[in-house]
Amino acid sequence: MILARREARQVPHFTLHESNTAQGLGDLRQLPVTGEEFLAAEPYGSGTAPVTTRLSDENGQRRLALAYPAEHTQLGLTLDGTGRILHETLTAPNHLVTRTFVYPEPEEDGHGHEH
Repeated sequence: MILARREARQVPHFTLHESNTAQGLGDLRQLPVTGEEFLAAEPYGSGTAPVTTRLSDENGQRRLALAYPAEHTQLGLTLDGTGRILHETLTAPNHLVTRTFVYPEPEEDGHGHEH
């Protein structure tokens, strides 16, 4: 979890596609945010979780399950090979939130290589 948190903090910006489907299909929203802004609002922003489990990898991507029993909240995270979060599913009372993270290509964030 520490790796995903460190990687997320270093992301200058990304687009978060979010849908809260607890009451029907939900509305898909696109939110441009920084890694710091996103982590400040997440239960795992501190880098800890009372219950953590690493699930079997799929397609070269790591999967984690996190639980916060006191808040009745569970999360499933899919991470890429560098530790960036690709997908998140959050379940909490009256909420089922799915998120997809879209990171800019290296050229788009000002850190591309010139040829």
